[in-house]
Amino acid sequence: MIVQTAASGERLIVLDLVFPEVTNAIWKRHRQQLINRSESRELLEALVRSPVAVEPAASLLASAFEIAAKYDRAIYDALFVALAQQQGLPGITADEPLFNAIRADFPRIVLLCDYL
Repeated sequence: MIVQTAASGERLIVLDLVFPEVTNAIWKRHRQQLINRSESRELLEALVRSPVAVEPAASLLASAFEIAAKYDRAIYDALFVALAQQQGLPGITADEPLFNAIRADFPRIVLLCDYL
């Protein structure tokens, strides 16, 4: 999952898409019988309680489209870049292909492995 952070881990800012995306990942693990129903419910409860600031993706669609078109990236990836740019904050991603595609123009996007 891609998240974006405000200075030094003070708070995490995520797109509203994070909730269905993470819920889908939990469902997939349940479907593959890697976790049971009870564990799935616990994960969902933890997700809902996550101390994150949520930003709506809709307000970023135009800029995300431009980023996606320029760098040949999925809109989901471009939304993250647009959010970091709009907030003027560093973005942290584990997505190396995204990082490699945009790093020259978006130097505040860093890889998770380099951030830790």
